[in-house]
Amino acid sequence: MQPRGTDYLFAPEPWQLTSTQTDSSNSMLEETLFALANGYLGTRGTLEEGHDGKGTSCEGTYLNGVYHAEPITYGEVAYGYASHNQKMLQVPNGKVMQFSLDGQKVSFSSAQSGRRWLNFKDASFNRDMRWQSESGKQISVTSRRFASLAHPNLLALRSYITAENFCGRISLSSAVDADYSFSANKADPRAGQLNMADSLTLQKSTVQNQQIQLLHKVNNSPFAIGTSVSHQLSHTPLSVREIHSDPCPALEYEFDLQQGETLVIDKYILYHHNSDQDFAAIETALKQDMQEVRSQGWQSLLDQHSSKVTAFWQSSDVEIEGDAGLQQGIRFNLLHLFMSAGKDGRSNMGAKGLTGHGYDGHYFWDTEIYILSFLSATNPDIARKCLEFRYHTLDGARKRARQMSHKTGALYPWRTIGGDECSAFFPAGTAQYHINAAIAHALRNYYQASGDWQFMQDCGAEMLFETARLWLDLGHFNPRKNGLFCIDGVTGPDEYTAIVNNNFYTNAMARAHLQFAVQVADKLKQETPHAFSALCDKLALNMEEISAWRQAAEKMYLPYDNNLSISKQDDSFLDKKPWDFANTPADHYPLLLHYHPLVIYRHQVLKQADVILAMYLLDDAFSKDLKKRNLDYYEPLTTHDSTLSSCIHSIEFAETGQYQKAYEFFKDTVRMDIDNRHGNTEYGIHTACMAGSWMGIVNGFGGLRIRNQQLHFEPHLPANWQSFSFHLNCLGRRLKISVARQHCHYHLLEGENISIFHHGQAVELALQQSITLETQAEKQP
Repeated sequence: MQPRGTDYLFAPEPWQLTSTQTDSSNSMLEETLFALANGYLGTRGTLEEGHDGKGTSCEGTYLNGVYHAEPITYGEVAYGYASHNQKMLQVPNGKVMQFSLDGQKVSFSSAQSGRRWLNFKDASFNRDMRWQSESGKQISVTSRRFASLAHPNLLALRSYITAENFCGRISLSSAVDADYSFSANKADPRAGQLNMADSLTLQKSTVQNQQIQLLHKVNNSPFAIGTSVSHQLSHTPLSVREIHSDPCPALEYEFDLQQGETLVIDKYILYHHNSDQDFAAIETALKQDMQEVRSQGWQSLLDQHSSKVTAFWQSSDVEIEGDAGLQQGIRFNLLHLFMSAGKDGRSNMGAKGLTGHGYDGHYFWDTEIYILSFLSATNPDIARKCLEFRYHTLDGARKRARQMSHKTGALYPWRTIGGDECSAFFPAGTAQYHINAAIAHALRNYYQASGDWQFMQDCGAEMLFETARLWLDLGHFNPRKNGLFCIDGVTGPDEYTAIVNNNFYTNAMARAHLQFAVQVADKLKQETPHAFSALCDKLALNMEEISAWRQAAEKMYLPYDNNLSISKQDDSFLDKKPWDFANTPADHYPLLLHYHPLVIYRHQVLKQADVILAMYLLDDAFSKDLKKRNLDYYEPLTTHDSTLSSCIHSIEFAETGQYQKAYEFFKDTVRMDIDNRHGNTEYGIHTACMAGSWMGIVNGFGGLRIRNQQLHFEPHLPANWQSFSFHLNCLGRRLKISVARQHCHYHLLEGENISIFHHGQAVELALQQSITLETQAEKQP
């Protein structure tokens, strides 16, 4: 199927996303797009005073890695089903600020004019408006907020209020709302359901000295959280009232302004949590941090935050000359990836980042296959932290393997926050054993891009070995397949086909997993024999088991159809009847919302790339001819109902020389959220798709592959562009690659000399040297 097409919802701008709508017709989408985060906390781009009308807004502030657990209810239960769902928390909303003039509430939805915009350069959400009271008094309001990337516990807001044509009194109510919720579409499994009342129990509420503090116990979990709010004012208020009204305590101010005078209000919101419900420690941390924040002040805090964003763009920016809409889209995507990624080693990145309630805030394989492809090549320090999260949940993966009757090894959960399996639908959850291979792929990808062998010794090898040994327990050498190693009863990436034997992707990725595990074991044994011996003792691992990994990899069964000369998605896929696309109504996509799973499972129809994903990830393990034949067969059967699909098809079309198709699928990917192409961005962004847009440029049009810690490029310029460029931070070097109509420029910005490959030609780059080579450009269609 061809990618979805749509007009742009927002005017293309290179460094920001702007809305001039003041009504609530598109508010929930825009609240997602204008969300801010810093890896620890995230908040949706809601208005401080809220939207008028029920169901027009979805409030949300979240803490990454903090959750409450609730029992999963089954009509019928069986052994090994996931028992509890871990849900990301909605924490108290400290953004609430309501100005009033002559008894009227000032609101964006009743403004004469206004705009809101997300500034990509400094990761801030801004708005301005002009508002007039019934008596004709006019005020202008400008506000700015940021989730500090320098101080991860801090959300900061600044508001400017100017009396345009009058002298008089303005009132402000600044509150913390600990009782908000939103009911999503329960018929859509992607939506998620969060409710603050179900998850938090108030322990203490304090309003004094113009500060508000709340302490909450998180229900059904070990967590406790604290929220603290303080203000700095440009004017001394006429009066201050403390409103002790739980669960929404507030401070009410009154100010007198002269005509043309501007009131400036800074609001600082701090969040802290711990996992042992030590409320005294939280109170101490909140007090110390608030003193530090107030002593530094708004401008210093903003400068520190902005410097982090500037550094990110220096290592990650992508420039496109020739399409302003795609330029806006890629920068929007990269910024959200940076903001959403967990940076403490104890959290990861949810499928929706920290922007909405979709999927209950769960982490999936998205991080390892898509997001870490971007982070490992541009921000390796963040990539390492995401991998550390998997290391810290390794014991939970071992426990899950035992629950699934595996005698040894580790099985990571399909969806989780704290490390336990949270998927209630095992055919498209636990059955996706390829989650283990995804983590192994991410380890290999990170090591290839960074050269960080120390991490492999400290954490990576243990994860790699424990997940590798599971394949030997899961699969078997099948005498009916000439003794080849087979893996039965699993689900691959395509969730429209479930519980099959010998899913090609799973088997191929398991083979790569086992091969890498053997390579790492050999390297450890040779270079650090004492450390290798200690790890083997810890895991009760011996050389016979490692030899079995090698044998399983060598004899891995990869289904192939000789008549069609293509890889078979699994043992039975090609025996099914093809889906009747011609008679499927356009409004019946995604299929998962309109057909019972069994109906879908009986057909040749794909939700997303499966065999095609293996073709890309495993690189030169397969010929380009095979990749093209697989594309020709499977793409017409693919609905692309998953946002993870178009980017992979774009890359593979580029690799096989089908550049116009690559470009069309890339366009579908890069503005997926800005243009709400799947109609569900109000639940949160699609982080894997965002990373896929970077992959489409760098791995697709740039042709980047990392082989044996060497950078290989096969750049091609799309016919619609004048040029494009991207940055890499690999192997201790920072590079900029620029692709124009006739030439490609490689520039080593930082680090030691490095050899790269351009269309197979070895090239030596020296520091601050730029080398220009001929490239291949498409002809204008």
